[in-house]
Amino acid sequence: MHMQEDKEPLFDAVDTMQSCLGITNGVLSTLTIVPERMQSGLVYEMLATDLAEYLVRKGVPFRETHHVAGAAVKLAEDTGMSLKDLTLSQLQELHPAFEDDVASVWDFDKSVERRDVVGGTSKRAVLESADALADWIQAHRQ
Repeated sequence: MHMQEDKEPLFDAVDTMQSCLGITNGVLSTLTIVPERMQSGLVYEMLATDLAEYLVRKGVPFRETHHVAGAAVKLAEDTGMSLKDLTLSQLQELHPAFEDDVASVWDFDKSVERRDVVGGTSKRAVLESADALADWIQAHRQ
């Protein structure tokens, strides 16, 4: 066996990464962010995990809430309505832990801010990650 043949997967990975970085550079350098357009693409089904997490905060194990949230999404699809438009009684048929405060789940901004952990989506977490990346880049510049 030639000494380089065992390294072919590594070389392939490096080639792929170089291609990805070139594509990423092209995308980011030409990106125009249009917040209104981004917001128009939001749908409440994106908050299905938030619905599951709501039940977790009520003391229901996630292994159960995951299935309940899936059933809620299916019910909304089957009835031709948005997940947000399911009534409290419909949700309570899926699980008795749902209460009036379930309406607080349907807030995209709060959903983002609830993920306030390292690598999370909250504004604080994103800014912290961006600062860490900037520091890393600065430290590794040649």
